[in-house]
Amino acid sequence: MGEIIPIFKSHYSLGRSILTLNAPKEVEENESSDSVFDICEDAGIKEMYLVDDNMAGFLEAYTNAESLKIKLIFGLRLTFCPDSSNKSEEGRRNSYKNIIFPKNAKGYKQLIKIYTSAAQEGFYYEPRTDFKNLKSLWSNDLLLAIPFYDSFLYNNKYTDSQCVPDFSFTEPVFFIEDNDVLLDKDMGERVLEFCSGKYETVQTKSIYYKNRKDFAAYLTFRCINGRTTVDKPNFDGMCSSEFCYESYSEAING
Repeated sequence: MGEIIPIFKSHYSLGRSILTLNAPKEVEENESSDSVFDICEDAGIKEMYLVDDNMAGFLEAYTNAESLKIKLIFGLRLTFCPDSSNKSEEGRRNSYKNIIFPKNAKGYKQLIKIYTSAAQEGFYYEPRTDFKNLKSLWSNDLLLAIPFYDSFLYNNKYTDSQCVPDFSFTEPVFFIEDNDVLLDKDMGERVLEFCSGKYETVQTKSIYYKNRKDFAAYLTFRCINGRTTVDKPNFDGMCSSEFCYESYSEAING
């Protein structure tokens, strides 16, 4: 199997992960939450991809990564809609996710501007932006990535959404995942078909918890945040316990 990039998400993405950004524990504590940095230190990871849904955890992640001499590659997963000034249910229905990675300090400053605009002018239930705003703030110090789940391709294929992105100003990278979810194979083929001869694809692995045994705790956590029940969570991917570092480790080690 080729290279797979582990994409960590932290508890700062409310309801999406049970991993913290705490500094590594000196002693193993059975009752405490696992930290992304615990995992990285144990596994010898020196380049950490962290994609969160807001900027709240960046400083903690940067500080701990720097002290551990880990290269932090931070990405912001942001909601895109046709027109962020149109605050309507139609706009919500046609929304989807993209990820923006800053390549350097200049890119980070631009990312702050993008997120500030989304959280202030574009806010409707959540921070939102559109491609018109993104283009006005874009620079070559940023990289646009298309997540495997919740993307325009995913929503157009499996929901009644009509999502239309604009890549005229940049060349995005598309993520492909295999987490033993029913639609993964079908969706992977759709991504490859769309990108053929046009865009780069990379194999990634979303990591929301450390081991498969943590799936029950993760599911309970998501249900509490989503105000649903464990019997009927109503979340995509909740039939799979593969969104964990244990699964990633097995995939890369055969």
